[in-house]
Amino acid sequence: MCGILGFIGKKPVAERLISGSDRLQNRGEHSTGAATYDGNFFYSHLGLGPAALVFNDYPYGNLKGNAGIAHTRYATTGGDSPEKLQRNIQPVYADRPGMFTCANGDLINMLSQTERLKEMGFSFQTELDSKVLQNLMIHYMHENKLHCAKEPEDYVNRIFKSLEDLHKDLQGAYSVVTLMETGLLVFKDPHGIRPLSMAKRMENGEIMEYAFSSESAVFNYFSDYSEIEELKPGEALFIEHNTLKMHRRQITPMQEAFCFFEFIYFSRPDTKFKDRVVENARKNMGGVLAEEFASMRNRIDVVVGIPATGLSAAHNFGQILNIPYENAIIKVGNKRSFQETSDEKRRKAIDNKFIFIKDFIEGKRLAVIDDSNVRGTTAKKIARRLYDLGAKEVHYFFFSPPIIGSCYYGIDTPDESKLIAVGNSNEEIRRIMQVDSVNYISHQGLIRGLGIPKEELCLACITKKYPTPVDEIYKRLELRKKERGCGIC
Repeated sequence: MCGILGFIGKKPVAERLISGSDRLQNRGEHSTGAATYDGNFFYSHLGLGPAALVFNDYPYGNLKGNAGIAHTRYATTGGDSPEKLQRNIQPVYADRPGMFTCANGDLINMLSQTERLKEMGFSFQTELDSKVLQNLMIHYMHENKLHCAKEPEDYVNRIFKSLEDLHKDLQGAYSVVTLMETGLLVFKDPHGIRPLSMAKRMENGEIMEYAFSSESAVFNYFSDYSEIEELKPGEALFIEHNTLKMHRRQITPMQEAFCFFEFIYFSRPDTKFKDRVVENARKNMGGVLAEEFASMRNRIDVVVGIPATGLSAAHNFGQILNIPYENAIIKVGNKRSFQETSDEKRRKAIDNKFIFIKDFIEGKRLAVIDDSNVRGTTAKKIARRLYDLGAKEVHYFFFSPPIIGSCYYGIDTPDESKLIAVGNSNEEIRRIMQVDSVNYISHQGLIRGLGIPKEELCLACITKKYPTPVDEIYKRLELRKKERGCGIC
């Protein structure tokens, strides 16, 4: 999972690129990068770590130009050593034709496409899906003779035909922004699995800028954008430099399969998807949990939420069941233990992540509300701390159903042997976690809480029904094990 940004307008975009990257840090902080174009030259700045570190004291003026893209990376491919992380920073560059590209998602058939492209003469210095995407774009732009276009409309038609050809080759999830010498190209995969929103900035009735972001919360931060909307599955836009003329087309759209986990865990609370604010969706699911487990009301003294994603759900859970809510667990800093690349790193992150208030815990029967239970690592360690601080009972409630399948579309869930719900009943999970009960929202409850038809969602990790073929993924999983020197963790 990563965050991507794109801006093109009539004024310099560097400040918005850098500030916007900081607002997408929830989507990845292994590395951050940005690239701009001023009509003559490309400029870029990339580094390891979050935006605040990479751009600390960095002069905005060095990123010249009125168009640019940026990326915040959560590494799901390529290994996690400093050397490999450095090699795999986005955006990625190609000099013929000149372009920078960054993407959010994962390609299931990346390995076969990489081998195919190598046979065509393309070289790879990274292990990134975005480089495969970029090289395929270049291949099809050449095949469709983009360089022969004489009129803008013909040029754009050839770009869109190249994307149509690209979609036929690829399996997986990808939202992409590409900065070219001629304009800004933005597109989504045919299922629309990963998010991408756009907005306009107007002055005196004139369009001053188009902006694109993985999350609409970025637009809210700047407060001067209007007409915020999400790109449709398979939709592509090309915006010309200088004139800002937009060309827009939905290419090979298929049944939408938007990732439900964006609502559960990954996205900022102030982001909106499908006309639903993420925080409200989480709150709603806390209410559904309360309705589904109302019979447990007399077994609970206090409701506790796991920061930050579980808080609004916990508040609503307690309110509906008329049980007191306490801020017994407080998060320190912004580190997300899920995004660590090994179990040991996750354990250390958890140890440094929370403050526990004993007075709200000791002697109490606790309902602990959390977003999901993937590996069980976080929940088990938190439960142990709660018992150590005197909790009488600990009852866990999750507003995601059991995770029984790996995600192959950009979320780094482990191989299925490491998913706590695989092969284990609720009672067995309870024993593994050493708590008094484990309770999951139902599939129907999840859909009711989200208020989105299940046909429009990717639910693969809770149903094992994937929107794309996944046969080739097993070769890639073996490669990832070798990259990390361990299981996929």
